[in-house]
Amino acid sequence: MGRASASDAEGHRSDGFYQEGHRLRDGAVLVYQRADTSLGGYQARLKVPGVSGYIIRSLKTRDLREALSAAEDLFYSLKAEQKLGMDVRVSGNLKFKELWKKFYAAHETGLSIHRQRLHKGMANKYFIPFFGEARVNDMPDAFVEKYWDWRVNYHNPDNWEDEEDIPVNAARVPAQKTLQMEAQMLRQYFRWGKRIGFVKREPWVKAIKVKHTRGVERRPTFDEAEWKKVYTYLRDWVKETTVTAPSKDGGRLHRSGPNAMHRYQRELLRDYLLFMANSGLRPNEARQLAWRDLRVAKDAENKPALVVDVAPTTKTGERSVVCREGTQVYLDRLKKISRHAKPEDLVFCGYDGKPVDNFNKTFNAVLTKLDLLNDRWGKRRTIYSLRHFYCTQCLLTGIPVHILAKNMGTTIAYIEQHYSHVLTVMQAKELKTKKFKGKAKSDG
Repeated sequence: MGRASASDAEGHRSDGFYQEGHRLRDGAVLVYQRADTSLGGYQARLKVPGVSGYIIRSLKTRDLREALSAAEDLFYSLKAEQKLGMDVRVSGNLKFKELWKKFYAAHETGLSIHRQRLHKGMANKYFIPFFGEARVNDMPDAFVEKYWDWRVNYHNPDNWEDEEDIPVNAARVPAQKTLQMEAQMLRQYFRWGKRIGFVKREPWVKAIKVKHTRGVERRPTFDEAEWKKVYTYLRDWVKETTVTAPSKDGGRLHRSGPNAMHRYQRELLRDYLLFMANSGLRPNEARQLAWRDLRVAKDAENKPALVVDVAPTTKTGERSVVCREGTQVYLDRLKKISRHAKPEDLVFCGYDGKPVDNFNKTFNAVLTKLDLLNDRWGKRRTIYSLRHFYCTQCLLTGIPVHILAKNMGTTIAYIEQHYSHVLTVMQAKELKTKKFKGKAKSDG
């Protein structure tokens, strides 16, 4: 059957909601203009076999002949997509931000807390700002390819109005593994969308390769003198009291210093930092830590050792971590002032018992006051720097790499790669040569 012309269109009416209505394919397709708008563009109302209700689409033209042609093309395209199992009611108009919401709602209960935060964090910060309004039914590969250039330059200081706007833990150039992880997540969304029937064609998603400076990046940490400066300051900081004094003009009394809640927050931060520096836990592992996850075991010399049972919902799963000697003191001190000390309560929580999402802001302020925010190479220190401090100190005290890797939930190769400078110092005795046995012969 040939394509219908404007004069062949079955039926025509201009009353009510529809204006300039033209029916095609025995009424399965209605091309019309809306009577309640002055824009004049044509739309199509389609009844696709096997699909309940009508599908409404804009034809994006004011020319009737073009509209009739586009409506027929759309009708047969939707019939073909429906046979392939696609959800034709939403597939053509579904935006990426809507696809992501549907994906997350379908998978949330099966994701660990860490994965939930990862998916939401990456979507809100990167995926939705770039892809959010784009339609996913047949997203062009070229559009996806543009994401990588946008992403690699996202934290470029030249793109920010103020240096302070850049997050303290943001890498100026993302690591290759980070980009590969993002590509994997995007493929997961599109693949799921295709399987469900929201996506007609899965776009090509592959992370570009980024260039970094030669050599392995050294993690920002503290030396012993710098760390002593931090914990000495914290010791005095938590002792600061509220002072009440009359104002300069002799009027109402003026109070300065921390109130009860602020004092608790200071104590919490101090003990949290000391614990992190002596346990080597990742911030998300400490965030999920409950009092029941702490226990005391006996070592080979029958001496007590604090053991932390890391939750299975963390990045690398469950493991037992042995803390450095003296760590128990910080936790006992915190437990005495905490309002939430039941076995199931979180160790590092606020007044309300909820986990503290981020200690970095206050830690950042402390380091800024002490002129320690950046290390000598200009890299900004964060809470994660305490994990690097822990690793460095353990290596310098002679703890074997394979034991340390297991305790930290990482690999031997990772430690050898990122802490090679520490391992070299450990071999100083062997590297310090005595007098050479023979004198070097002069040239010529």
